[in-house]
Amino acid sequence: MAGIEGPVRVRFAPSPTGSLHIGGVRTALFNWLCARHYGGQFILRIEDTDEKRFVPGAADDISISLRWVGIDWDEGPDVGGPYGPYVQSQRFEQGVYRPYVDQLLEAGLAYMSFTTEEELAQMRAAAEAAGIKAFRFRGPERDWPLERQRELAASGKSYTVRLKTPLDGETRFSDLIRGGDEIVVQNDQLQDIVLIKSTGMPVYHFAHLVDDHLMKITLVMRGEEWVPSTPYHVLLYDYFGWQRPIFAHLPAILRHDGKGKLSKRKDDVATQRFRERGYLPETMLNYLALQGWSYDGVTEIMSREELIARFSIERIQPSPARWNPEKLRDMNGIYIRKLSREQLAERVLPFMQRAGLIGDPAGDTERAYLLQLIPLIHERLEELQEAPELLEFFYREVTPGVTYQPSDLIPKKHDAVQTITMLRAAYDVLQRQTDWTAPALETTLRTLTEQLGVKPGPLFSAIRIAVTGRSVAPPLFDTLAGVGRDRSLERLAAAIAALEQMA
Repeated sequence: MAGIEGPVRVRFAPSPTGSLHIGGVRTALFNWLCARHYGGQFILRIEDTDEKRFVPGAADDISISLRWVGIDWDEGPDVGGPYGPYVQSQRFEQGVYRPYVDQLLEAGLAYMSFTTEEELAQMRAAAEAAGIKAFRFRGPERDWPLERQRELAASGKSYTVRLKTPLDGETRFSDLIRGGDEIVVQNDQLQDIVLIKSTGMPVYHFAHLVDDHLMKITLVMRGEEWVPSTPYHVLLYDYFGWQRPIFAHLPAILRHDGKGKLSKRKDDVATQRFRERGYLPETMLNYLALQGWSYDGVTEIMSREELIARFSIERIQPSPARWNPEKLRDMNGIYIRKLSREQLAERVLPFMQRAGLIGDPAGDTERAYLLQLIPLIHERLEELQEAPELLEFFYREVTPGVTYQPSDLIPKKHDAVQTITMLRAAYDVLQRQTDWTAPALETTLRTLTEQLGVKPGPLFSAIRIAVTGRSVAPPLFDTLAGVGRDRSLERLAAAIAALEQMA
């Protein structure tokens, strides 16, 4: 692996500010695949230093979502490890960051800034009025002696700690995904960013870097939106005299139309929503791996083991990936069809329970009946949440005027009288039917069409709507077998009666 030496230690460090974005899972997956393919450790760290945006329960959602997809971690909040704790607020409480803040202050590489938010807003407004497009803050305190800064802080004046960026020169760093080419930033384009908030809590730029160093992270793989911030991180590594990790910035995931990135505001991208809709974890693992990475440009369906074996950083593309919901649905359908009947029944069961079609817990009879029905929908499912609607008429009554309108029974180029005649004939022959299996029912009804001198389509369509309440349903003969003799005859009789009232 060009550019990387020694053991690989990578991490995924999300903020618990809401439901885990599916793009975040992609970032975690690439880090996880890197650790599993090249050998090393994958670390989960919760970065909860943003008190204003913290959402209770979000950290649990992160763990649940990652494990659902099939991503596990070698070190993390719930599994421990030699560099814990793995939650930043806990590390803050233990005083992990303070010594490093003091080190920068003592060296004159950071300073206490007493500029208030109101003053900062005024400075930005003045810069904008002066036609300055990019406001770059550098506080007057950067040139004060540290003792003067401390005296003002001791008087009770609120302050932040800011990084003291160079006024000239340039900062360089390489990006592995961009071929290792150097990215060069002129230092006069930087500003003095906040490292420690007025509450004393470290911001991301500072806390993550200290943690990455202490946890011996060797490769920082994250979204490309962090490229503009990387010069600050590089400066901090250099100020501390620490070895920089290798940087690899993953391509953005664009919306299907290519107009902007996938967004929580515009798109249904919370990972839990894919779980709720019935996407298989195998599907999500496979599809997310293809968002910015390709094995050979042709192969798409790959198992967890195949992805680990075939993954390489060199095949990650720097150009943006594009989210394709239809392709994801198609892939989910492929994975669903790979399941055995028993496996699919178990995966569908919670959706049937949620819809109130099957009790919770499910009884043996309910499970057996569901298992019987699974072949009727196995080839049609693309999301597991579709199962209750496809199977609902097997569990609930079908009533003319409620489930469907009597006029729906009448095929094209037929009238009510003709339809009544056909359905009465079907009812009579099915009432005498003793073998209620799909093949036997097919033989009986096809023979009936010959006797009546009608085409199968109109007759079968009328029977289908009478029994299911729908014009589109699983194959008719399998449906009749699944609904059962008594209920099928009851529904046919109700349909005939409704048509007779209408005729």
